[in-house]
Amino acid sequence: MILTIALFVLGTILVIKGSDVFVDAAGWTADVTGISRVVIGATVVSVATTSPEYFVSTIAVIKGYNDLSIGNAVGSLSVNLGVGLGLLALFTPGKIGDRLFWVKGLLMILSAASLWVFCLNGAVSVWEAVILLALFGISIFINIRFARDGDDCQKRQTNRREIILNVLKFAGGAAAVVFGSNLMVDGGKAIAEQLGISEAVIGLTVVAIGTSLPEIATSVTAIIKKQSALSIGNIVGANILDTTLILATGSFISGGALAVSEATVRIDLPVALLLMLAAVLPAALGKRTFRWQGASIMAIYLAYLIYLVMRAAV
Repeated sequence: MILTIALFVLGTILVIKGSDVFVDAAGWTADVTGISRVVIGATVVSVATTSPEYFVSTIAVIKGYNDLSIGNAVGSLSVNLGVGLGLLALFTPGKIGDRLFWVKGLLMILSAASLWVFCLNGAVSVWEAVILLALFGISIFINIRFARDGDDCQKRQTNRREIILNVLKFAGGAAAVVFGSNLMVDGGKAIAEQLGISEAVIGLTVVAIGTSLPEIATSVTAIIKKQSALSIGNIVGANILDTTLILATGSFISGGALAVSEATVRIDLPVALLLMLAAVLPAALGKRTFRWQGASIMAIYLAYLIYLVMRAAV
């Protein structure tokens, strides 16, 4: 059991650090090629920042651990909001005057609601996956559309040593994410078996928290620097990608229908939707976040965690 936990932790570290290195290399690509940082940021970087959740869930589906995959994807939504955004609103409430938050907040809710409707029949079909990918495309378009102002697209000079270094960063970061994801998936499955609990619960808790550590760390940093608005936007953006991209990919890999458990439909997705409403509506209507809002979000997530522990014990 100790070895299993150690390998799971090692996998988590590799996934997080690997994605961080990959994002750095993507930023360098924008600088030296003259490609707009907006385009790179809205496409490569935005996807790379959610690579922990994406690769862990994708590899889980490939290995046949569907419940673990779905648990990680849906659990990450709740962790990002219940911990990441909840902490931000509780400790650094403030104004959100950006129209982008309202637009992306609505898209996040629409994406999650669509996913829930698609799951009502117990599976996500290929055509439903195509709709989710269309919502993903809309999200990328919105990122580019709202970020164009102030983008100078200046090309920076480089040298052979720097090129080799960043190519290695790309390759090394991707390799670390894939290898770490394998360790997390196998470790999560082994932990579930040894504790006698379901893959879904492990995915919703231990694995989801592990893959969401970058967002949680960003929230803590934002609290220290008192820059909560940017971090809140990043969390909303990450949840859109988690909702639209991960399970859509899983549906294609699984051969046309990704099976979804009844508990996911009845409890897990509705809780994620409730957290989204609690995060978006007060902030959008009041054009600011509130301490009571942060406390409410964290209370909902804590109650959900208690429920998951009880569910695991049955």
